[in-house]
Amino acid sequence: MDMTFFPAPLRGTVAAPASKSEAHRRMICASLTKGTTTLGGFMDSDDMAATARCLKALGAKIEQQDDALTITGQAKKITKLPVLDCGESGSTLRFFVPIALAMTKGGIFRMHGRLSQRPMDVYQDLFVPRGVRWRMGVGCDGAAELTVRGELEAGHYVLPGNVSSQFVSGLLFALPLLEEDSTLTVQPPVESAGYIRMTVEALQQSGIQLEEVAPFSWRIVGKQSYQAKDGQLSGDYSQAAVLLCADALGHQVTVTGLAKETTQGDRAVLAHLAALGAKVTEDASGVTVAADKLIGATLDMAGCPDIVPILALVCQLAEGESRLTGCGRLRLKECDRLAATVETLNLLGGNARAEGDTIVIQGVKALKGGVKLPNYNDHRMVMLGMIAASIAQEPVVASSVEALNKSWPEFVNVYQNLGGKAE
Repeated sequence: MDMTFFPAPLRGTVAAPASKSEAHRRMICASLTKGTTTLGGFMDSDDMAATARCLKALGAKIEQQDDALTITGQAKKITKLPVLDCGESGSTLRFFVPIALAMTKGGIFRMHGRLSQRPMDVYQDLFVPRGVRWRMGVGCDGAAELTVRGELEAGHYVLPGNVSSQFVSGLLFALPLLEEDSTLTVQPPVESAGYIRMTVEALQQSGIQLEEVAPFSWRIVGKQSYQAKDGQLSGDYSQAAVLLCADALGHQVTVTGLAKETTQGDRAVLAHLAALGAKVTEDASGVTVAADKLIGATLDMAGCPDIVPILALVCQLAEGESRLTGCGRLRLKECDRLAATVETLNLLGGNARAEGDTIVIQGVKALKGGVKLPNYNDHRMVMLGMIAASIAQEPVVASSVEALNKSWPEFVNVYQNLGGKAE
């Protein structure tokens, strides 16, 4: 579905939606207990639905009432190889492969969109030598399917730190379930360290003991039991970043529900905006950003790739040159998000280019707009187009607006409630 977005100021207060990253982890921990857990502040989306489907396939019971999600772990016994439909969620796929090997001796993982193109060789190289059978195929409806069969063995695991932290988290969830003790070491440099810490935090909140014998190296005792613990999900910095970056471009939006103390790597948006010359204010009323003048800067994005597109928009309106480094993993998202960001900025009237894994942006005084953006089918790119339209000289048409369902289904309503114009 296409929508046209028009230049208009955004003003008001918005509660940040629940962190997807935290919700994935807390939902998984809850499903691995033998009790019932209630998580408050939950927001449904396509990615959350994918994780919920996989939890049910492994025997959990899930009920939702308003923003409260209730999960009863191990509600039924699974006696055959489960089918786990991961949708387009990379986190779901990578988290659940080792969990399924530990619980049900494998599973059939269904993948949609570009998910089957996202690398899984880390697990394949790790598990196949340990006797796991690994087969990529296609289901009867044309969807890609990965079938893994075997048992996750306790032992010594070493993972490279320059790949997705989701592989590390998947093993951290699964290894405590095994009969024997294990060790897990992540070799430096460790990218997305905050997301690994988020997983460790979720495990510890669920009663799992991890002994960190060195930075990002753990001894994990086997035969552990997950404990049910109710909780309130934190606000999501990756989603809030869209509105905070809009503030830096002249809008006036206060975002509430964001924790100062957090393992979310995307909190880096505040430091990055400050580096570009914006003033960030955090107080009891929420978080706001303002900027009289933006100045280009070099920003390391390796630990927070999801906020690259919207931060690149801010850089495009900053004076001078900006360089966003460490963007290589953007090529493996819902689209080639690195190329899409560069293309979008240029179509809007900006000046951007890719140099390897770096996006180089020469600031311009204004964005012309007046274009229809390509159909990337990517929620982050739709949000970029919407905010760009709000400050451009002419309207912007965004394609595949339904892609927002992946992470923030209500974002168009939020945008319009703040004064955004769309039709």
